[in-house]
Amino acid sequence: MGVTFGRSLGFVAGGIGDQIYHLTQLRALATASYEDKIDVACINPGPINTLLANSLWAGSVIDARPLRRYLPGIRGTKTVDDLRQSGYDSAFILHRSTSFKLAAYAARIPRRVGFFGQQLDRFLLTSNLAADAGGDRRHLWGHRPFIAAADTWITAQGLLLDDTTPTILPDPIIDISLQKFLSNLPRPITIINIFAADPERRWPIDHANHTLKKLGQSFGGSLVLNAGPDATHYHNAILSAWDGPENQLIDSLKDKPSMARDVALYHSADLYVGVDSFTANLAFNCNLPATVLFAKARDVLRYKPAITPLYPNNSNGLDSIAPDEIVAACKKTLAST
Repeated sequence: MGVTFGRSLGFVAGGIGDQIYHLTQLRALATASYEDKIDVACINPGPINTLLANSLWAGSVIDARPLRRYLPGIRGTKTVDDLRQSGYDSAFILHRSTSFKLAAYAARIPRRVGFFGQQLDRFLLTSNLAADAGGDRRHLWGHRPFIAAADTWITAQGLLLDDTTPTILPDPIIDISLQKFLSNLPRPITIINIFAADPERRWPIDHANHTLKKLGQSFGGSLVLNAGPDATHYHNAILSAWDGPENQLIDSLKDKPSMARDVALYHSADLYVGVDSFTANLAFNCNLPATVLFAKARDVLRYKPAITPLYPNNSNGLDSIAPDEIVAACKKTLAST
């Protein structure tokens, strides 16, 4: 009989992209948990609930926002009381937040596994994951190498980090609707994201336009712009600049956009090409082959297979990466699948 955790709860934090870094880890922990499920406590419960709605390993999604600065008896007490009454046996705090660790301790969860960040953590956790642990998996996590400590701990329990099966699955009904839209588009379908909230990670319009034309010439098919609604003005800008084949560059924001629809789109596409963003991490977790433009070498993530990272030399911008180099990287990505 292997390791068992009973009823389990995983804590994740950061932006939505940061939270889904841990989905493969959470799924592995779920396989040793009650009913093969793990509940997820996060600070973006709405989007995470949408993303995990069809993932059978995911249990309830719990709103962890009251716990971000948890103070016993003052802030977040009701949430801790609810956790205590839920009868969790194990808590996995996949973040360096001491507040989450303190909340798990106050909720009287017997097993508390998490990253060691400060001296108080030694008393709050039953298993400390050293920030410098992780061995040869550290290079997969860019400037977040401490995440490899959780990888190592999980595999030491005899659990499998399954990189070949998507952690995020599409809604069947939305997928049927999407197929009607995709049936009119030439293949291959390449998801393109040129926008990020951080200006340093945005793909400059002129360079993106030139690169995407070369990409279209090399691969044919359809180039589908995809990002959140905050990218609307950026999509309009590249569509205005586009001088490639008519109807080859398509804006997904103009066709009933939603996160659930994006999940279905990523499962139906052939390739992702774009900037380091939530959408890149969505591609990874849908097992969509991805060529990703990172702003800096230290940002590079390789925590899923079929990822080809690119980044500028020194402090140059993304437009210093030659379009031909990006096209060649896309060919390499597809050849690796």
